[in-house]
Amino acid sequence: MKYKAIIIDDEKHARAAIRGLIETNVQEIEILDEAKNLPDGVKLIHKLNPNLVFLDIEMPGYSGLEILEFFETEKVDFHIVFTTAYSKYALNAFELSAVDYLVKPIQLEHIQRVINKLGRIENLKIKTLKENLNKDNDKKASKIILNTVSTQFVISVNDIIYIKADGSYSNVHLKNGEKHCISKRIAEFEVLEDLGYFLRIHRSHIINLNYVEKIIKNDGGSVVLSNGEEFSINKDKKTQLEKLLVHLKI
Repeated sequence: MKYKAIIIDDEKHARAAIRGLIETNVQEIEILDEAKNLPDGVKLIHKLNPNLVFLDIEMPGYSGLEILEFFETEKVDFHIVFTTAYSKYALNAFELSAVDYLVKPIQLEHIQRVINKLGRIENLKIKTLKENLNKDNDKKASKIILNTVSTQFVISVNDIIYIKADGSYSNVHLKNGEKHCISKRIAEFEVLEDLGYFLRIHRSHIINLNYVEKIIKNDGGSVVLSNGEEFSINKDKKTQLEKLLVHLKI
């Protein structure tokens, strides 16, 4: 697919860097124009009808996250790739919200990676990202978007008790007893560990440490969760688990 793109970024050198990388190396994208702020970018979107927008988040006047305020939901019929200089910790919010993004300084291989997985940014995803980036939120207030075969929905990550691997899928178990089969490998949920209270205790399970009831040290070691389920712990995860539990004061 050929993408017709515009770049919205308040920094001239940042716009030039993206344009240069793409025009020199990426045949799938044609850069139509640039804008230095969100209102001007919105005008370009109406005028040029791009199907791809590279959108900086932190700009004077309007944040890139406010783009939905300029469009009716059904009119956001273009792909959005956010560009950001956020720290590694803050990037967790992007992963949980399932949005496409590039980290400055932007690398060519990262552009190629995003192109290969481009998906439409829905209203739900941007709203979730705004919540996750809200500096008033604590880590336990973070949200995650889950996609089943028939449904896309948002939940609080602290409602997850554990995640169990099932081949190319993962079963997400919630505190209300619900289980959702998600078409992601368990490794893709390791981003939850950045929140500080999730841990992949072995290849099949990621657990929420807030639901740990006790650690059993005999027979190789295992952990019992508040719902009564018990899972074994990899040897190299025991010390990490104990340190995290002390830090959380569980």
